[in-house]
Amino acid sequence: MKKTLTIGFCISMLLLSACKTEPDAEAVKKEVLNIHDKLMIDGAKVINNKMKLDSILKSRQIKSVDDSVKIADLVLKLNQADENMMDWMHAFNDDFKGRDETENLNYYKSEMVKIRNVEDSYIKVTRASDSVLKIYNVAPSQIMEMKNHKH
Repeated sequence: MKKTLTIGFCISMLLLSACKTEPDAEAVKKEVLNIHDKLMIDGAKVINNKMKLDSILKSRQIKSVDDSVKIADLVLKLNQADENMMDWMHAFNDDFKGRDETENLNYYKSEMVKIRNVEDSYIKVTRASDSVLKIYNVAPSQIMEMKNHKH
């Protein structure tokens, strides 16, 4: 009985180890591209919020010197987030062909880390700029406002 259980356990472990648990390069690439597509839409909001903050700075509605500095800093951060996205897009090789599947997978995993960093900066700077816009009674940009904006 014990021998049968041990053989059954070994067969189960062999079958489980034969299953591929790691995603393949194509799956990771697809996820990277999906994040990119979402960020292209979010990028429109980044640009719109930047323009609205620029307008506040130029309109002299600023409530304090500290607010002026904060808004100018947010404009810089919005620009940087957009530039980071542009840099990533220019460096990304959509048709990467490595020597083997492992090299392909490693490339797309590293791109996943990079695009997630871009996504994180978009989220942080958009939230911060939305908050400032609300303080100045300016409606934060809706994602669809600049549907024709192209990177």
